Amino acid sequence: MLRGLIYALLSILLITFIRGVVGILTKGVSDLFKEEQADAPGKGPARAKEVGGELVKDPVCGTYVTSTSAYRKTVDGQTHVFCSEKCRDRFAA
Repeated sequence: MLRGLIYALLSILLITFIRGVVGILTKGVSDLFKEEQADAPGKGPARAKEVGGELVKDPVCGTYVTSTSAYRKTVDGQTHVFCSEKCRDRFAA
């Protein structure tokens, strides 16, 4: 009876330890992927600024983008917002 209780207690401690190690490893791998995404173009902090805000329609392709998009062109005092550099360059006013 006592031996079974000791085995159960040791099993619980071993499982808790293994879960902790796996959790630490998983967090480390997750952090590595987050760093890679931040280094990729169009991802990370620069892309996070575009989240939220009013949606406006791209005059070239019709895609809705946030009004805080980095792709803009001002013509005759009116600012137009674009989804990409390609659409901004194709815009003829």
